[in-house]
Amino acid sequence: MSDVLEQARARGITRLCHLTKSANLSHILETRQIRPVATLQTAADAFRPADTQRLDGALEFTFLSVEYPNTWYLAQAASRDRHFQDWVVLTLDVDLLATSGARFCPYNSARDRSAGARLGADGFNAMFAPTVTGKVTLRRESGHPSWWPTDDQAEIQIPGIIPLSAVRSVIVRDEKQAELEHFRHAQFGMAVLLPPLVVAPMLFDKYVLSRSVRSGNRPPESPYISRTTLAE
Repeated sequence: MSDVLEQARARGITRLCHLTKSANLSHILETRQIRPVATLQTAADAFRPADTQRLDGALEFTFLSVEYPNTWYLAQAASRDRHFQDWVVLTLDVDLLATSGARFCPYNSARDRSAGARLGADGFNAMFAPTVTGKVTLRRESGHPSWWPTDDQAEIQIPGIIPLSAVRSVIVRDEKQAELEHFRHAQFGMAVLLPPLVVAPMLFDKYVLSRSVRSGNRPPESPYISRTTLAE
């Protein structure tokens, strides 16, 4: 077991998260891969970038977060594309932390084009430092859980392609979106590839999510059961 993975598990970290537009989910299922922008840009198949600015300068990496999504980033990215407002959170296997070349940034790396991203245990532990200065200076106050980074926008940068097999679930905002995702992918024969759908409204509200996790409270998540399954 890698040092990073061992420390993550000791902290109680159970999963990683990746935000993407709902419109990209079919492509991920079809290719059975989460591909970094650098790879997508050279492919013939179309994609809709989640972030049209990419001030992080790390196009060959896929960006993940610890336990819960970076909803502060989501609010900014969603505001730049009014035509596609549905987003999903992919939860991923924590073992990805052991990926060779994985980098860790204690704050949003768009601040300095990933200059603060570091490899290995030192980089990982920097996300949990007593004080982190990104856009603002943040501190670990009393009650801050060991599994949550000091800065809500701490990032994990995974190089290359992530296989669909690493995805554990797809989290959506509400029941209506869950029904739509299930119907859409069933229509194209991809329902069998779709990881379990989970409904968790709080994960899409930056203020509510931040207050909750910084005090050590995990937001509720409800597995989605399709009406077709209930009818059976």
